[in-house]
Amino acid sequence: MASFTLDGITYEYLRPDPGHDPEAAHSWTYGQYPKVMATLPLAEGTVAVYAVAERWNPSHILVSWQDDEHHAHWAWIPAGNVRRVTDSEWDIEEYRRCPENLRGVRWGARLPGFLPA
Repeated sequence: MASFTLDGITYEYLRPDPGHDPEAAHSWTYGQYPKVMATLPLAEGTVAVYAVAERWNPSHILVSWQDDEHHAHWAWIPAGNVRRVTDSEWDIEEYRRCPENLRGVRWGARLPGFLPA
């Protein structure tokens, strides 16, 4: 079982089997991956993470996210456990995870989350 640390908590996540039909899997254009909130199935319960969706098939979506140490993780998640987020939601999460001393460099005087739809 794979694990990652997010906000100082270590989680062990499951890797559901998306099926084995390679022709059923599709990719989003590189660099234009949708920003999503994915509810990952854990050994005990679930956890929601901000991620990007890279591939999909009729029942699952391949998402990737970074842990506290900026290590990348990937998992196929049931499609019902993934929802798109707005640019404002993503901006707020990036602000929250950014070191406090660097926030002024990225956001300046702008408050996070107030982006046009």
